[in-house]
Amino acid sequence: MSAIDTDTKPHEPGEAPEPGDVWLTTERVVLRRPVPGDLEDYVRLHTDPRTYAHAPSSMPSPERCRERLSDDLIDWEQDHVGYAAALDRASGQVIGWAGLRHKDSDHRALNLYYRLAHDRLGGGLGREISRALVAWAVEHRPQSLVTAMVDDVNAASLRTAASAGLVQVGVRRMGDEPDGKPMAYFEAPRVEAVPVAMLGEELQEAALGLWREVNDSGGSVGFLPGASRHAVAAVLDRHLEDAREGRSMLCVLRHPDGHLRGLGFWQHSFGFPYEHVARLERLMVDPSVQRRNLGRILLGGMVGIARRELPHVELLRLDYRGGLGLRSFYATAGWSEVGRLPRGLRLSATDYRDDVAMARRVDGQLLG
Repeated sequence: MSAIDTDTKPHEPGEAPEPGDVWLTTERVVLRRPVPGDLEDYVRLHTDPRTYAHAPSSMPSPERCRERLSDDLIDWEQDHVGYAAALDRASGQVIGWAGLRHKDSDHRALNLYYRLAHDRLGGGLGREISRALVAWAVEHRPQSLVTAMVDDVNAASLRTAASAGLVQVGVRRMGDEPDGKPMAYFEAPRVEAVPVAMLGEELQEAALGLWREVNDSGGSVGFLPGASRHAVAAVLDRHLEDAREGRSMLCVLRHPDGHLRGLGFWQHSFGFPYEHVARLERLMVDPSVQRRNLGRILLGGMVGIARRELPHVELLRLDYRGGLGLRSFYATAGWSEVGRLPRGLRLSATDYRDDVAMARRVDGQLLG
């Protein structure tokens, strides 16, 4: 067994781990809550000038590292979230520091941060960690705004922020001081449940336009490319009527400027013996911003909404069309395959796809 297996343990999803316990796990990295004994690794990682090539003046002294680690430990005690030790899953070695921290200047904002050992740069680990952290925050800390500040000469970090789903919305000075260095300022999109009173014509038109764009890009949301406006509008009308009648809930993903970037429905209130079940329907993201983590953000945000706003729901279900590589997408977000009907879907005379069912518990615990 690796050091991760013996020295750390998982925690309840969304809850703060105990010191030394696992917080988040990605394909190659484990983030765990820090402990005072991390100081040696903290100093090693944060006093390597090779990792401060874009901002050498920002490299802390060993004494400042001690102060920063102490601040990190306090953040976890007070906010139940913070910066964490990043461990290589294969070896258990500490290879970086990453997490989310409330900003002193705006306690509503969670700042995204990561720093990796020099020999682990360039392998996509920053992207992998950042994508997981942003999705976690949208699901579990919806009252906070996920932000990041990046030196505009650090092209790799700028790409990582965008890949994690963050959107540059301006420039701010580091430390919010007049003479601070200007930095590119990023914010995450928001996932929100739409109140019945807001299910109006403007939103309906935006949703219809988005759905047709997804269809024409080959998205699996009930139609094939070229589906008519009339056909899509008829299905959308039925979903919105369910939402108005309380049988369904529309959730939307919005760009920081308010533009609609994605949507999905929770179909619920099925009656006995399915009162505890909600089904995910029509999950879709604007094809012009694909591969920027927005699908994962939308899915995580919707699970968080189900947990908070559908208290009677315990189990989440979905069906998807095979052949599009969706299994790994949902599995990464905690869903398990529970059924598969080979050739259960016929898209044309020669195109048959598997009809696949997946499920997860709303509290994130394992099925069974």
